Amino acid sequence: MNKFLTGALIFLAIFMILLGMIFIIASGMENIVIGAVFVVIAGILLFLSYRTTKIEAAKPSVVNQTFQVKMEGSGELTEKQLRCRSCGAPLTDKNLKVIQGGVMMTCPYCGAVAALEEAPKW
Repeated sequence: MNKFLTGALIFLAIFMILLGMIFIIASGMENIVIGAVFVVIAGILLFLSYRTTKIEAAKPSVVNQTFQVKMEGSGELTEKQLRCRSCGAPLTDKNLKVIQGGVMMTCPYCGAVAALEEAPKW
């Protein structure tokens, strides 16, 4: 049920409650019965609008979102030549291995093995 129809039902229910109260206050047996019928019908309308709103709110809805993420470094990115910590020989990507989530460097000249560490950004 759309919001306009729900609002119209609630408005009609409130109007019927007020009209029913006027009939009940006016007294007379037939007026009290008519007023009670108006109040009961208004209660049913309010209950129906409440239940339909709760049922619609419980239904899952698909939300499509598009994210545009631009990744940038915190400073200037420069390429540096990897060198062995022991002998200073240049290393290539063939000398790097990933072992248990860490990058290990093996020098082809002296055989030294070291972990590649990222320098802090500060």
